[in-house]
Amino acid sequence: MEALDESRDYYGGYWNARVVVRGEVEVEHLYLEGLLEDPLAEEALKELGEKVQYRRELTKMGVPEGEVEQVKGDLLAYFEENALPYIEHEKFPERLVRRRFEETLKEIRIRRMREELDERDL
Repeated sequence: MEALDESRDYYGGYWNARVVVRGEVEVEHLYLEGLLEDPLAEEALKELGEKVQYRRELTKMGVPEGEVEQVKGDLLAYFEENALPYIEHEKFPERLVRRRFEETLKEIRIRRMREELDERDL
């Protein structure tokens, strides 16, 4: 995991304080036990790729310039208190990969239904 500072001055010395926490998890077939039987599993795996992304944006708007560093520290402290225990859990990689896989399956199904509907309308 890494934390990136994407803060910016948006108007007259007031800032949008933003810290982006991101990381990657490798897609392992072991994580997808019970899901690979789906007829769209191969297509979903292809779309998913070898790694899935974790990304969380922490923001606070309207921060006076002199308070930006303190607010970024507060945002990270809040993340560490609330999200880090979840991320550090031994099952986090599996849960993230399974969730992304299921989201990808859903997107494929929706796309296919739309394509079917479009074909019918023609």
